[in-house]
Amino acid sequence: MGLLAWLRRHDLGLLPATDTHLAPEIDPEEDHFDGLYLGQAVQGHLNWKKRLKAIIVEGQQDDVDIASVAVDDQCALGQWLHGRAKGRYGHLPEYARLRKMHAEFHLAAAQVLLSSRNAQREEAEKLLRGPFSMLSDQVQLELVRFYAAARPN
Repeated sequence: MGLLAWLRRHDLGLLPATDTHLAPEIDPEEDHFDGLYLGQAVQGHLNWKKRLKAIIVEGQQDDVDIASVAVDDQCALGQWLHGRAKGRYGHLPEYARLRKMHAEFHLAAAQVLLSSRNAQREEAEKLLRGPFSMLSDQVQLELVRFYAAARPN
């Protein structure tokens, strides 16, 4: 299913309750948008969920810098949002929402890591399942909404 069809189905409440995130397969025609690979951006943020779960639940060691995770301009999406997209699409409300959600996502990821490092496993799991997961889903949704608003017709 293409991004725009997915968005229509989401907004009409037609997606199954178990489908809480963007389908991993993005149509090739939609994947590259003005210097950003949408599939890679989505997958990169989904990978954070897996990585944090491995750290917290499975006890996997990771020396990731929490301060670097907290800032939203280091990943591919963040670099694009703070660079090329800001000049071209900064006037769009969808851009502002996406950038806000993306920044909150990174802060939530850092909070999960901080709780984990401070041996607060239960708190880290709670944050991972709650605010972090919600923001992960929201970033994907806002990315698709932004794409729908910004793409040439």
